This record gives sequence, C-alpha cells and structure tokens, in this order.
Amino acid sequence: MIELSTEQLLYLLYAVAYSKESKATKSEVKQHLSKGYQKDANAICDVLCQKQLLESPKKGQLFVTEQGKKVLAANLQTSKYEFDSAKGAKLINTLWRYSQVGVADSQTSDGGKEMDFEKFLEKFKALYFEERKRQELRGAVAIRSREICQKFLEQNDIYQSNLDKNFALLKSTGKVFAVIEKEDEIIEWVE
Repeated sequence: MIELSTEQLLYLLYAVAYSKESKATKSEVKQHLSKGYQKDANAICDVLCQKQLLESPKKGQLFVTEQGKKVLAANLQTSKYEFDSAKGAKLINTLWRYSQVGVADSQTSDGGKEMDFEKFLEKFKALYFEERKRQELRGAVAIRSREICQKFLEQNDIYQSNLDKNFALLKSTGKVFAVIEKEDEIIEWVE
C-alpha cells in the first residue's frame, strides 16, 4: 500500500469530496485545504500525480484514479488525523463512504483464503521479527497489532475473519503479549 502524508491524504480526500462527474479543479481543492496546506497545494498535487493517484490532463483539472480511490480508502483506515474545525457535509459524507469501502474491502478480500494456524504462526512470526528489526534500526520498537495485521493482510492471501481468528489464537496461546497504550494495542513476541 502507498502510505500518504497527512497533507497528501487531505488533498486526495478533498479532490474526491469536491469532484463533480469525477472532475475537480486544483483551485477548488486548494480553497478547501487549511491555510497551512494551501501554500504547498501545487507541490502536493504534483506528488499525487507522480504516484498516479491523480491525473491532470488539462491545466487546473484533476481526476482521481481508481488506484487513488483505493489508496485513499486504505489510508483513511489508519490515519490518526483529526479535524479541528467543522467541515462541510460533502467532506463528512466522503469520509464515511470511503471508511465503509475500506472496511468492506478488508473483510471480503477477493480471492482470500483460509490459513491454518501453523502456517499463520510461521508467516506472522517472520513478519513480526522483520518489523522488529526494522524498528530497532530506527531506535525504538513499538509494534502495533493493527499495523502489523494490516501488513500481514497485504502480504498474504487470507480472509480478514481468518486473520482475526488466528491473531486472537496467537494471543490466547501466549505466543504474543499484548498491552493497550494510548488506544493502540502494542504486541511483544513471548517465545
């Protein structure tokens, strides 16, 4: 999955929210951004076009690509951004629609399969220690269950319900220790 910065996420969200017949204008999106992001709006748009999440076939005109819509839905699921002012109904309706799309996609993973616990344990353990090593190199380790489960889902052909069941079994059998910290579940491998 392509991870978006906060400003990229907001720009893409506003492009979808304020589009008419799948088209939006750069000036319209820019006007709805907060003052802090308006000065960088053109650069943000350029990055989203480079990532092929937006297309701009004519000057000032934007189209959100199918990939852009999927990336938006996925990033909205993991975003911690909180609006600090009242936004219009279009934006709230777009957030609601995309959060539902993202949840539906993750629960009905087309082509997903059942995975037995032994295979899940082997793959999850490998992913856990890979993530732990990556974080150790950065200086701090805090493996969030939500994020590692999302990575597991992206890397493996498995139903969301099967992932949830196996992850719960992983915790109940004592393979991982979980603690809730600031509304995030942090896990530690016990073995």
